[in-house]
Amino acid sequence: MATLTVFAVIQPFDPAGIVLAAVVNPVVITVALWMGWQADQWQKVLVAGFAAAFAGSIALWLATAAGLVTVRGYGGMSGVFGASFVFGMILAGIAYYVRRMRS
Repeated sequence: MATLTVFAVIQPFDPAGIVLAAVVNPVVITVALWMGWQADQWQKVLVAGFAAAFAGSIALWLATAAGLVTVRGYGGMSGVFGASFVFGMILAGIAYYVRRMRS
């Protein structure tokens, strides 16, 4: 029963909020589009997605430390990183393929 009370204190995170935090993060969008546009091989889209997620997570951490954003829930930041990675790869892939079509 003691274990149950410990887990009752931990707040669950909201999956929709995690996806929203990744999709509206301007750092993720900017880094993913810029690196995807600059990529000269499709494999670099994966690197662009990771870099976008990393930069976006740092920006979110700084915004949280400054008190601009409140983050609640256990595991929310790791979820935001994962969602940012997927979203960043999608954006980088779009930028990569758009640039290839224009050439």
